[in-house]
Amino acid sequence: MNQQYRFGLFVLLALVQLYFPGKMVYDSNKVLWMGQVFKFETRPVDPADPFRGRYVALNFAATQFEAPTESAWQRNETVFVLLETDAEGYAKIKGLSRSKPAQQEAYVSAKVSYVWKNQVTLFYPFSRFYMEEGKAQKAEIIYRRVNAGYALVKVYKGEAVLEDVLVKGKSLRELAR
Repeated sequence: MNQQYRFGLFVLLALVQLYFPGKMVYDSNKVLWMGQVFKFETRPVDPADPFRGRYVALNFAATQFEAPTESAWQRNETVFVLLETDAEGYAKIKGLSRSKPAQQEAYVSAKVSYVWKNQVTLFYPFSRFYMEEGKAQKAEIIYRRVNAGYALVKVYKGEAVLEDVLVKGKSLRELAR
């Protein structure tokens, strides 16, 4: 009986250890499968993180929102950003909310970077586009030379996944080959 108990406990612990990383992968893929696509206009920077590798830092055009009144938004506060698309097809901030919006609205969570009068500047959790070590520098050069591009971000129930960065309609990954 003791042997069976230990084996059962071992199997249970192994399943628990597989569940959490599996759920993280599933949740990200669920956003990619079911999410609504938004194009975020970008302005690049190319830093390196010694622990996570090379990436292209994306500075989005849709990071500032003018609140109707001077409100009490706090720095580092998590907010829900309501999204819509402008006439050119790029993501545009429709509004900000402290509470989770209705399910039919496209929204993503972000942090308030800073506030000046009624101008709220946001930081999105998908502002880093990771690339292979050898390709990141070439990608930066291409991106800076063209200085026009956008990020394809899939949004589903407040979760967002950076799918790709495109320059003149072509994937930055392909251009950096």
